[in-house]
Amino acid sequence: MNWLTSRCAPLTALAALALASCDTGTALNVDLPDTTAVNTLYKDLSVDVATVRFAPVRTQKADHFLIGRLADNVAGTTEARAYLNATTGSSNDSLPSKYATPVLDSVVLVMGFDNVNGSTTTPARFDIYNLQAPLDERQTYSSSTTTATTAQPLGLNVTSRLDRTVRVKTDSTATTPTYYTNVLTQTVRLALQRTAAVSAPFAPAPAVASPFFDGFYTSLRGTTTLTQAKLDALINGLAIGPNASYSSAILSFGRTYNARLAFFFHDDAVAAPAPPLRRAWHSYSIFFGPVNSSVGLATASDPRYYTQITNSLSGTPLSALTDLTQAVSASNLLVNGVPTSYLQEGTGLGTRITFQGLEQLTNIPGLTINRAELRVPIKPYSNALFVNPTYIYALEVDARNQILQRTINYLPTDRVVQSDGSDQLSAGSPAAGTIVDGGTTQQYYNLLITSYLDAYLKSKLDGNPASLVLVPATRTSSALSLNRAAIDASTIRLRVYYSSKK
Repeated sequence: MNWLTSRCAPLTALAALALASCDTGTALNVDLPDTTAVNTLYKDLSVDVATVRFAPVRTQKADHFLIGRLADNVAGTTEARAYLNATTGSSNDSLPSKYATPVLDSVVLVMGFDNVNGSTTTPARFDIYNLQAPLDERQTYSSSTTTATTAQPLGLNVTSRLDRTVRVKTDSTATTPTYYTNVLTQTVRLALQRTAAVSAPFAPAPAVASPFFDGFYTSLRGTTTLTQAKLDALINGLAIGPNASYSSAILSFGRTYNARLAFFFHDDAVAAPAPPLRRAWHSYSIFFGPVNSSVGLATASDPRYYTQITNSLSGTPLSALTDLTQAVSASNLLVNGVPTSYLQEGTGLGTRITFQGLEQLTNIPGLTINRAELRVPIKPYSNALFVNPTYIYALEVDARNQILQRTINYLPTDRVVQSDGSDQLSAGSPAAGTIVDGGTTQQYYNLLITSYLDAYLKSKLDGNPASLVLVPATRTSSALSLNRAAIDASTIRLRVYYSSKK
């Protein structure tokens, strides 16, 4: 549609519009000089689409650590193992040495999870090992790190339900009757040592022998202050992974619940009360994972930990991505006849897009880019196992799918598309695409790249990339999950709203 950016009425209509004001081009969100004849249109430009993979993935001190094993028809078998240093955290008042005759009842590994990719009805089966040496504070760990090794096993094929519930009151003010409901408690409890229970409410519970934790507890009894140095002499850290028989799910353990190794004991000098009263139990906990950041402290204060993630892509449509320089074209990745691409956290999968037909814009005289957005449709009913990522970001890559970098403040920094209005040569404000609910149409990610496309067309990026790769998280992000989106590659579009001088 053509008009004058200064929308004053023509002389023939002055009488009808005598009380009307004039809107400038800026008021119309068209960035052109006033009184200039312009043409405002939009174009949908197609892009070439493929799936690529970045490895390794950052997992050190992420907001979650992952444990489990799961097979699916896209990424094959994904396995996650967590390696964690331990730290003291409980008050010294809880140490067994405070009591006259403390007797160990059990040692339980307690971890709170907030997401399960896979089955929640199949009990988790984990193997727990002592690390051969604590994780090095001077070494960088990632999803591909294999240098952390294990020593003696602390518990093999230890089982915990994932659908355990507790009864809670629905009305704390009610007296009679009292209303209760069953609430899911998302906690893994793995018994690594246990004295046989022969009385209610814990009977029958067979004994679980552990010379390691018997010796550990003896050391706790002999100290009134457990320092970090004393703890490091008792245990190097924990390596936790799925048992060979378990391939039903991968669990995410986050900052909402402190993971701990809990020693439960009672004082034998205090006689057990008569039923139905219960004996008083005490506990002392050793913590690991994001224990300090869970209460708002700096992530750097957390004991070191990371997740090792492996993918067996053999026999899957993405098997070529074992070579990180390769890509799987969307046209060769048909799902129900629809060209498809993927992006996923944890595994490093990303959707590569290569601009097509930009000469349709560069040939326009007096071109002004008013708005540019990448519309990335999500295939409906495609995520039975994984949740769609909340955001997507765009990384610049070369022809071999290597992430381009530039030096900022003397540091090599990934080239990430910056948000509109930001300096595209900076790194402080990455553009984030969010999910738009199309109502009667399919959902799609909408990523605004107005400033970026303008710089791209004017060659102001210190060299244009070969492609962009859409990912759920940048390499500086602390987020870690297995969230995955299946993208309808046939309908990805670069939509450009533009104006040109007549």
